[in-house]
Amino acid sequence: MLAGWPAIKLFIQEEGWYRVTQPELLAAGLDSRINPRNLQLYVDGQEQAIGVNVKQEGQFGSQDAIEFYGTGLDNPFTDARVYWLVVGAKPGKRVPQVGSLNGQAGSASFPFTVEQKPRTIYVAAIKNGDESNFFGPMVWTTRVNQVLSVSHLDPGALGMATLEVALQGGTEGDHQVQILLNNSQVGSLVFTGQSPGVTTLSVSQSLLVEGDNQVSLVAQGGDMDVSLIDYIRLTYWHTYTADSNALRFTAVGGQPVGVGGFSSSAVRVVDITDPQMVQEVVGQVQQQGSGYTLQFVVPGSGSRTLLAFSGTQVKSVAAVEANVPSRWYQAGWGADLVMISHASFIDSLKPLKTLREMQGLTVALIDVEDLYSEFGFGNKSPQALKDFLLRARVNWQKPPRFVLLVGDASFDPRNYLGLGNFDLVPTKLVDTAYLETASDDWLVDFHGDGLPEMAVGRLPVRTVEEAQIVVSKIVGYEQSGGGMSEVMLVADMTGSGDFDFEGASSDIGELLPGGVSMAKVFRSQFADDDQVHAALLQGLNSGKLLVNYIGHGSEDNWRGDTFTMADAQVLTNGMRLPFVVSMTCLNGFFQDVYSDSLAEALLKAQQGGAVAVWASSGLTEPDKQTVMNKELVRLLFNGGELTLGEAVKRAKAAVSDQDVRRTWILFGDPTTKLKY
Repeated sequence: MLAGWPAIKLFIQEEGWYRVTQPELLAAGLDSRINPRNLQLYVDGQEQAIGVNVKQEGQFGSQDAIEFYGTGLDNPFTDARVYWLVVGAKPGKRVPQVGSLNGQAGSASFPFTVEQKPRTIYVAAIKNGDESNFFGPMVWTTRVNQVLSVSHLDPGALGMATLEVALQGGTEGDHQVQILLNNSQVGSLVFTGQSPGVTTLSVSQSLLVEGDNQVSLVAQGGDMDVSLIDYIRLTYWHTYTADSNALRFTAVGGQPVGVGGFSSSAVRVVDITDPQMVQEVVGQVQQQGSGYTLQFVVPGSGSRTLLAFSGTQVKSVAAVEANVPSRWYQAGWGADLVMISHASFIDSLKPLKTLREMQGLTVALIDVEDLYSEFGFGNKSPQALKDFLLRARVNWQKPPRFVLLVGDASFDPRNYLGLGNFDLVPTKLVDTAYLETASDDWLVDFHGDGLPEMAVGRLPVRTVEEAQIVVSKIVGYEQSGGGMSEVMLVADMTGSGDFDFEGASSDIGELLPGGVSMAKVFRSQFADDDQVHAALLQGLNSGKLLVNYIGHGSEDNWRGDTFTMADAQVLTNGMRLPFVVSMTCLNGFFQDVYSDSLAEALLKAQQGGAVAVWASSGLTEPDKQTVMNKELVRLLFNGGELTLGEAVKRAKAAVSDQDVRRTWILFGDPTTKLKY
């Protein structure tokens, strides 16, 4: 496996012909004494042909470089594909040169596609599986316009152009969207509900103009006809003329082609039909007027895809990094607890790792990049984490029982919104009955039943300072003096048609053992919400063993603003830290990029807060929640000194609702035990 050996990782974000110099590679750790003949390039586990340009055979000097064809990724988690450069035991694949002098005349133009794929709006309420929930502008009764740029249009082409429009339904009901191209109506798209709708229309090339072409969309179904743009593609007949000194095109094997429009004579063309076996095509450059044309015969047979470019269009990679060899895939490992961390926080975790080892647990501390390398060919995704955890469970000598994820996650892993790269250790975004939301337990749900096979916790930190605060609180909680003995039960007011929050809270109280006292903060028993707020702050600041809330809430509050994210941030209970159980909606919506959730604020509070929080990232019904809540409390106090992670893992088996199982997230260390 490549990840287990020295290698240079090259990150590619867009299609093109790339050049990486020897100094760049040496700076990333490549040995200058290598034989360049043995350089090999791999992508997605397969070797790919490269060009190695050296001035002296057998030496890789400071003027030398490698060249290769590369493509990026386009998935919800990343746009970067990783290419692996290694020094093999034998010569690597090289880009051959091919050429022919004979061919039959072919077409003067070819079908060329331009695309608009805007990603400006995130809609959690759309349930579309593993596809991205980012879309472009909203399509409604007011016309929305998108511009596609056309260059080197063939005015004499006999074929039709095609316009493909893909929308995502935003509301239920019927959608009927009028489609105009340069103010001429060319068709409509009719579809239903919160589903994708796609149509492909044949349009005359005479409707197109050189330069900007406007596609307009207008909903015809009234105010409730709302959809969003997924993508718009226009395919037209493009002459064999370069756009800004580069052209990706198709042609038939054996066809002579002249690609013109280059500003210099340093022009090359490569056949990229098979990306693993790229061929450089030999041709002749001729000056035509103020520009240059490359004449050549297309190799092979059938439809071929080629890339012509001048020297100015040779690209630089997005990043060059040394691979740190790792072999977590091997069967000889064993650990009770695996900590999967962003590299920034590994040093901050060492006090917690030491504490757990002193308590008799074996701990493996893993850089999340190692898992991308070993289980995703270097490409970022939560699937790589899941594949690793399954392999560890099946193959390790001691399968892990606990998993601690260290680093925040985001519903915007690609930073479309420009607010920051907060997807440090990714979660899985799953569809629930009401919305797409985070499920850390998905990473260890190996049977697809919503039940975790390992106890999972997360420290959703973004900075080293936050990591140090949270770790110091967990370690301090365990190393502080005697435990606490009071549980605070908090209940929302039961309104008309509401679930009986107070009754469910009282049922929780009946599960507490002797020696554990109980304080009740029931909203209905106070004159107003200000008094509820004051009682909660007083109770939390005095220190509690467990705080259990049942009621309505949102991402950053309990109903009535009786307790908010701002309150959590200024708590002063020191190391008298409770375990907060929040039986409400969205308190654990930690993947938000705009602000912290209430659960995060409690965990990251500098002068107090909570040692751990169990909260939901989703919207579920309280009758299902409280079944799980009761089982959790029973296990915590009557389950034989289970850790928090063990208790929440087992409690989920008490409820059959998949959304409840998948969306409750433990914020904290799953190996922590209540101190009472």
